[in-house]
Amino acid sequence: MPLDDDPNQPQETPSGDGEQATAPPDGSEQPAAQSAADQPAADGNPPAQPSADQPAQQLSAGRQNMLDLINKWMPTSLSQPMIPDGETQDLMAMAGWTTARGQQSKQDKDDHKPVATSCGDILSAMLRLWRSNFVGAFMIRDRDSQNHPPGAKGLGYYVEADGVQSPKPGDIIVLRNGFGSGSAGSVGHVGILVEASADVWRTADGGGGALPDQTAKVTDRTVRLENNIPILKSPTDGKEKQLDGWVDLDKLQQTG
Repeated sequence: MPLDDDPNQPQETPSGDGEQATAPPDGSEQPAAQSAADQPAADGNPPAQPSADQPAQQLSAGRQNMLDLINKWMPTSLSQPMIPDGETQDLMAMAGWTTARGQQSKQDKDDHKPVATSCGDILSAMLRLWRSNFVGAFMIRDRDSQNHPPGAKGLGYYVEADGVQSPKPGDIIVLRNGFGSGSAGSVGHVGILVEASADVWRTADGGGGALPDQTAKVTDRTVRLENNIPILKSPTDGKEKQLDGWVDLDKLQQTG
């Protein structure tokens, strides 16, 4: 199985223009009308569920739809693609990631060149599946998936981590590249919150696995607080990264 939280993984960097999945999925890629609690997980892990503080019946329809999509499309990886019933490709392929691309990223890493992992592309693909009116990728806070401003922050969709408010299941979390005052303004990872407790967050992320492999799956992340701001490890490199903020899913609109 592919490894997650590999300390030898390269730091996440945004993919170049043209590397994002740009074609919106057709109607056949909409999830079946099935709740997250009923949808089995392909890896035997519990399906994506909201936290005890946010029962399923209190989630908005859009949030529940996002959790259902996560259960449908994850887990998958370049080495072990999981194609959902009724679909023709897995989430990695939909996000523009192929075995050849994984091999190229591994070669770039070995050559000490900037390396992009798949977390931003997976997020972009998930938002398209969700039929979002705004689609972002790795730089979702500041730019859209085509690398054009404004991003979620400029459009009023973004919530800054202030130690008081907390993201909810389905929100898109943005982690800084590191933690502390020196990390302000940076982006180190993006993913989707599935469940949060006091010391563990479950997140749905691309970017895991040791290159040339890449994974997209739900994983438990140990959380600690510094000045009441969550700090958790990134699946791309296993390093601690501070929560910068999140995209409030309820502020986005579904176009279909």
